[in-house]
Amino acid sequence: MIALLTAACGDDSADDDSATATSEASTAASGTATTSAATTSGSGSTSSGSASVTTSGSGESDSGATDTTTTGEPDGALEPLFGVPNHDDDDGNGNRDWFDYPFAGDNDLHVFVLPEWYLSAVGPDHTVELSLSGDLSQLRFWLDGQLALGDDGEGGQPSYTLSAADAASAFDVEFADFLTRATLTVRRLGPGGVEERVDEVPLLAAPMLLNHHSQTAERVWAVQANNNGAMLAAFQQALGDKFTVINVNDVWVQDELEWATATAPGQRLSVAVDSIRNRPLDAFVKGLRAPDVEPMTWGVSGTKTSHDSFGNLETTPPLTAGGVDYPFGRIYYGRDQSCGPTYALTDHLDAQRVQAPIAIDTCWLCVGHVDEFTAFIADEAAPKGFRLLVADVDAAYKIIDALPQSTQLPRYNNLHGYASVGAIADDAGLRAYNKDVQSDEIEPVVALFKAQLDLTDADIIRIPSLFEKINNCTGGKSAAALIPGMINLTVANLAGEPPRLFIPDPFFRANNGDQSGDPLIAAFRALMPEEYELYFVDDWQTYHANLGEVHCGTNVSRTPAADWWTDALHLLEE
Repeated sequence: MIALLTAACGDDSADDDSATATSEASTAASGTATTSAATTSGSGSTSSGSASVTTSGSGESDSGATDTTTTGEPDGALEPLFGVPNHDDDDGNGNRDWFDYPFAGDNDLHVFVLPEWYLSAVGPDHTVELSLSGDLSQLRFWLDGQLALGDDGEGGQPSYTLSAADAASAFDVEFADFLTRATLTVRRLGPGGVEERVDEVPLLAAPMLLNHHSQTAERVWAVQANNNGAMLAAFQQALGDKFTVINVNDVWVQDELEWATATAPGQRLSVAVDSIRNRPLDAFVKGLRAPDVEPMTWGVSGTKTSHDSFGNLETTPPLTAGGVDYPFGRIYYGRDQSCGPTYALTDHLDAQRVQAPIAIDTCWLCVGHVDEFTAFIADEAAPKGFRLLVADVDAAYKIIDALPQSTQLPRYNNLHGYASVGAIADDAGLRAYNKDVQSDEIEPVVALFKAQLDLTDADIIRIPSLFEKINNCTGGKSAAALIPGMINLTVANLAGEPPRLFIPDPFFRANNGDQSGDPLIAAFRALMPEEYELYFVDDWQTYHANLGEVHCGTNVSRTPAADWWTDALHLLEE
């Protein structure tokens, strides 16, 4: 008898991005929903539908798993079985489904059935022996609700024999974790136990894959605050019912939540990766738990730094670099010797292998997030189909030095102490500081991206940006955006609609109400691909004044855009 366990359910310093939340439940489009309690340490995902390997077309099993396997060819090989880990809670009983016996509503089981061409060679005196090798504690084969192979809580059941009469039996296959890997050996034995045929069926659970900006957006979230009504209204008007307002006292929804997916043929598990920052939005993320949606946490509560927030965790679009195809892009995050996210999370991301993470230095920033000076957007006209946006102080000073120096800057006078364009241009210390930031901090990251991603200057757009030194930062960090970081933007590319960018309004003008007279807005427009609709939104008081911007205060769920079992197996070879 299997020993079933009971599952436990479940920086932003003020300079990091800050806030708190109770949320408005919302479902992301195309099969994601809302999620639930976080788990620790790296397992966890679930999906909708089910998938399988080889089949005789036998419909649903008693547990509700759907047989979507292919038939294979006579005298060919039995096909691999790909699935998702059974980490959601389809029956709502508070346990991850891996810790339950199979039940009718569990849609994360995968059907294994020997195909007709194989069964046609099984005579009345034959038997079929199934044996499982690999981590038996991470896999189960169920037959009629009883464990046949795999985890039994006592070392695992390694083999099962089918009589000829039972050879067409359908097994429900269950994976415990991301990238669970095993091999099912199928031996056909003739009269007297003579071995006639041996097949090996690879079994592999999905990796957890983070989303990138080129994937279609399903839903955008932001938190309502006292001074962000204009920004929320801009999102609402542009996105309609695909935009959801969360009612919580914590505006930094990007920092609390990172969406990921685990998929298999006919299945999808949405993973709401929950940061260890554990501010009021933590309850919102845990409340997203639903069938096919699972909140999960990697790391120890109470050990967070600003670098554990998810403005410091992004993914490039798909690319080829060093002769290797990365169909799901590559993860990147900020880490150096003196700072970085918890290794519990980054080790987990490394272990997924498909998105080959890159660490870049963000320790020079007060908040320390990658989204403060880099972003990737799709571009149909680009050589690689995307552009890297990178902060550039020289581009900013080129514009500033050409402007009438008497131009008044009301927003900057109140917050940053610069009353006019000339006041910024004439501040020699500020200019020297920004030159050093560009040469010493930003350009080494650009060089790293060029080397790791095979980028050239043609793949990069330089965004006018200025930084200032913040005196009350910890750990020697100091830099933050002086001009609202236009690179800290949100990409909302809904299905069937033009792609949209929501950008912080730089307010680099005398008349705050007239965006048409803003030279930085004009410069940004001129740099962007033609396919985008651009929305410059007022994030000044709620976000910019608190060392964040639009991307920090929003979150986007996205539709998986490729199949790892056809496009990324080369990255999972042992």
